[in-house]
Amino acid sequence: MKRLLLVALVAFAAWYGWNHYATLRQAGAHQIVVINHSGQAIERLRIRVGDRGLVVETLENGAQAKLPFRCEHDGPFSLVWQVRGRMGEPEWSGGQFTHGPLLFLYRFEFRDEDGVISSSERLPAR
Repeated sequence: MKRLLLVALVAFAAWYGWNHYATLRQAGAHQIVVINHSGQAIERLRIRVGDRGLVVETLENGAQAKLPFRCEHDGPFSLVWQVRGRMGEPEWSGGQFTHGPLLFLYRFEFRDEDGVISSSERLPAR
């Protein structure tokens, strides 16, 4: 009788996992916020971590963009962008992304003299 109950419990858990996999997997997403205080418009901002990337086409001075982000690999951030009216592509790398079960808000603030200021904070649990 105990074996039958154990088999039934395992079968129910397998059925539940199979039918609710997407809901169980969808724990939420990290957030990336990009803020432009550089005094000039930023174009074609590319943010990469591991094998994933995001693109912000245009970010005017004083504007911000908030993007959801999912990645399965830990690693540093890499940013490449263009400044409207300037030649070349500035680059920045740093910070640390962790894909673990805790969700974070990663903030990148562009400053004229200081370059990129990076910070992160834990998102509240839902």
